[in-house]
Amino acid sequence: NGPARALPYLHTVALARPPPRPASACMNEVERVVDVTNQAIRTADDLLARGNYRGAARLIASTFPRVLEAEYSTRRQQLFYRGQQILALAIVRSRGDLKLPGLPGKTDADREVALAWAAGILRLHVARGDHKVVLRSELAEALALRPAERHEAREILHELAQTDIIPTARAWLVLANLETQRGDAEAAARAVLRCQDISTDDHACAPDTSS
Repeated sequence: NGPARALPYLHTVALARPPPRPASACMNEVERVVDVTNQAIRTADDLLARGNYRGAARLIASTFPRVLEAEYSTRRQQLFYRGQQILALAIVRSRGDLKLPGLPGKTDADREVALAWAAGILRLHVARGDHKVVLRSELAEALALRPAERHEAREILHELAQTDIIPTARAWLVLANLETQRGDAEAAARAVLRCQDISTDDHACAPDTSS
């Protein structure tokens, strides 16, 4: 009788046990990781747009600790690439004045190294086949800060301007500054006007007179 009476109890225990974890649970974990990474990229993009370059850079560096490695491979490759692009633009728009692991940003030489990395990584992404107009204009923005590469920066933007497909007010302003540096006041004025057409803030289209 004892063993017989134990059977209902054992059956109850078996029913009370949680079911085996389905394979889809592992996929859900992966999806949650990707979602978190996606959110970090969106937040960093927003910080970049609002001019919080340090905040954007730090968020990308914490999300992808190996973001400076050009050949790093990950299951989230496209998100990694976008993180590299955001970091590169944060470096460019802060003129290299960012302090991150691997980028001390303390001296003029440090800042030059950071700007060289930013230009190099954007050039690499274009070379990998990402020929989006926005990315090409961002590469030009990076090259424009490097005296030896300003000519190439102007060529990129001039080509886009020929068919009026420069995508942002910022890129038109970069072209205006490059035309000013080469002494073409008329071309610079046209670029400023196109910048003002796109921008909601005319002050954002004031040419840089420091160069």
